[in-house]
Parts: sequence; C-alpha cells; structure tokens
Amino acid sequence: MKEETSVSIDEIKVPGSSFCFVAYPTKIENMALIFSNSGRTEEVFDLAREKPGFHNLEYHKDAMRGHFSYVTSFEVENLSDGMVVKTLNKRIDSCEFILIPNILFAWGKPGPMKILARSLTNLSGYGITPFEFEFTQMSQFQDRLTMLKAISLTNPKDREIRRARLAGRIEDYASYSVIDRQNHGIDSVSGLIDSPLGPMTVSVRAKGKITLKVRRGFYLNLECLNWIIKLIRDYKVPAMPTMPSSAFSAL
Repeated sequence: MKEETSVSIDEIKVPGSSFCFVAYPTKIENMALIFSNSGRTEEVFDLAREKPGFHNLEYHKDAMRGHFSYVTSFEVENLSDGMVVKTLNKRIDSCEFILIPNILFAWGKPGPMKILARSLTNLSGYGITPFEFEFTQMSQFQDRLTMLKAISLTNPKDREIRRARLAGRIEDYASYSVIDRQNHGIDSVSGLIDSPLGPMTVSVRAKGKITLKVRRGFYLNLECLNWIIKLIRDYKVPAMPTMPSSAFSAL
C-alpha cells in the first residue's frame, strides 16, 4: 500500500473504446483516515481465505485510488463419458475506484462495486448508494447535448406501447406519437457533448450508470467526470474546469 506517489492518480486510461462508471455521493471528507482504515488486515483482499477487500491502494493529495475484489464461483458444463458433468470453478471479480471528498467513482464488475459501497459505508458510518437521476435531470441533460442520438422512454401502464427507444438524429423526442407527452419517463439518454476533453458520446441511465465512448487509449480525468455529473444533476450548466489536472473539486 502506497501513501504518496509522484504519478498523478486522477487520470484513467481507457483500455477499449468505451468507459462505464458509476458515481456515488458520499459524506467522506477525512480521506487520510479512510485510506488508513481500508488498509487494515480485516479490510484487505485475501485470496487464500477468499475474503473480499481492498488492494493496490494509493493516496495522494486528498484522493484515494485502488481496487476492490472478491472470489466468486461459477459452473462449467463438460462432457465426460458421454454425460454432461458440471464442474465448479472460481474466479476473481474486481472493480477499480477513485475516492475524493464527497464523491466516489467506480468502474468494473458490478458485484464488487456493490460490496465496495457497503465496505465504505461501514468505514465512514454514512450510507453510500449510487446517484439516481430524476426525470427533470434526464430531460435537461438531453437538452444540453450537442446532438441527441438515442433516448429510451416509458409510458404509463395503461398505454398500448409501454416502452419506446428512439435512435437517430432526434431534435424533439416529444413530437413523436409513441409517447404520452404529459406523462412519460426517461430511462436513458445518449448523445454527443462538448466535454472539457473534447467531443465525446455520453450515455446516461436513470439508475446511475454512465458510459463514455472515446478512442482506445484515451486519458480521462476527474475534472471531466465531475463536470459530466454536474451537467446531469445541476439546473445550471457548469462552467468548463480551468484548474490543473492535479486539483480535485468536490460536488
């Protein structure tokens, strides 16, 4: 476990062509204490005992980064003497995270992310659950896109069409007859934005999952992730960040 590092830990290199993450509001402000407590033996991932926990932790300038993993079992079917035999195997599922004052960003396998949130809840004493975006926030977000590419909508239960997904170049989704204009929900929104790191396609689900489509090897940073969260949640359009990449701004 490393307490200080000369390498910036607020940057995320995207291995593929997209990056999916979940953001969690927290009331964690004493980052040094959380870093110290998460490195205790009872909180560390132990492969031999198959105990879930933290590992590869870093701490630098009021930011903590690391992984959270656990061992899970799964069955594989094989043919043996003409019969199907199930074999129980095990694998390690992991997620990676960055924790700064009052917000947690996590990406990777959903199972470890849920246990990570519970573990940080126990360490901090505050309940940690993902952001969920309201209808107004989803609606205002699609208005702020440079171009709306896709939107998933839900109608009331008494309507013949319960769910509709529109894709293409959409200027005004409410003009289509497949939805109840006065009473509908928005499950997801996808489109192009001009982010602090340049144009990118962003997909947002009401339940909190956010996907960024970028080129392979692209470097994201916390300022950009914070800016996207604020773009969704705030009633005013957030200004582009002007601070250096080593600075951290809490929501």
